[in-house]
Amino acid sequence: MTGVTVTAVVTAHDRREFLPAAVRSALEGGADEVVVVRNFGGPIEGCEGRYQDILCPTPDTNEKEGRGLEASHGEVVGFLDDDDLWAAEKVSRLRTLFANDPDLVYYCHPQRAVDSRGVPVTATHRELASKRPELFPEWDGSDFERLVRTIWPGNNSSTVVRRSWAVEWLPAFREAGWSADLFWLVASLLSHRHVQIGADPLTLLRLHDANMSQTRGSTREEFRARHRTTCERFARSNGVLARIARERLGSYSPMATYLSETAEGFRFFADLEAGRRPRRAGVRAVRHGAGRRDRGVFLTALVTLVSPELARRLLFRSSVRRWNLS
Repeated sequence: MTGVTVTAVVTAHDRREFLPAAVRSALEGGADEVVVVRNFGGPIEGCEGRYQDILCPTPDTNEKEGRGLEASHGEVVGFLDDDDLWAAEKVSRLRTLFANDPDLVYYCHPQRAVDSRGVPVTATHRELASKRPELFPEWDGSDFERLVRTIWPGNNSSTVVRRSWAVEWLPAFREAGWSADLFWLVASLLSHRHVQIGADPLTLLRLHDANMSQTRGSTREEFRARHRTTCERFARSNGVLARIARERLGSYSPMATYLSETAEGFRFFADLEAGRRPRRAGVRAVRHGAGRRDRGVFLTALVTLVSPELARRLLFRSSVRRWNLS
């Protein structure tokens, strides 16, 4: 065992059902410290006296992770959503990786999808499929879109950072408010420090009806409200990241361009779902390049020009298909 210490920061908002299993997975995996940041109280079954509890009513993921990061003492901090699990070998892998490379500040890896009971499933959503993290060593360092779309298996529960480096980014992290996994990737690349993306799945990603990333178990109206809120948050976070990238790399850098266009795409979806002048939002999205690289944004914007209601129905159907589990 190396001398590198590992802290697990477990974040939860409202959900109680899966939290004990998440905390136990970090403890049983050998984490030196577990910090739980949540907006509700009560004991965590089977973990009594073995975790630090922090109350945080703010729903923003970044604020919760930020408070956990500030309270942690480990040299390496890994984040874990309340409904996911760390694989048994994850902590030992982190100790080895960060001990062998003192300049390593960011590590990410794929996930294995499981259902609400923890049984492995196959998910067709593009966030889980068609990613090839093993190609990261071949990435040229400039094509940020390729990195995000085809290589990076981003997820909060698979994100690990070196604490001494990460705390320097907390003001911008809190400003972004959301999209924590993407933030740490961007920050590490902008820092010109060592980054690693592993190919082994060291997190169990739980898919269930209360997971805001997908639509199973929701009505069309519930999805519309959920999707609007999510897109508003992602528009804000990508906008902050785009500004930081422009300041450091220039307005026309591949990273700044991609993040700006992504922010515009999310802003369009949020306006569409909220009914805020949807046709004008569609025109703006196309003019500002939101659909230049994203076929889904471009086609939805075109449909919106004819019928915003049809565009909303198609978005719901598309999300249901993309999160099909077998």
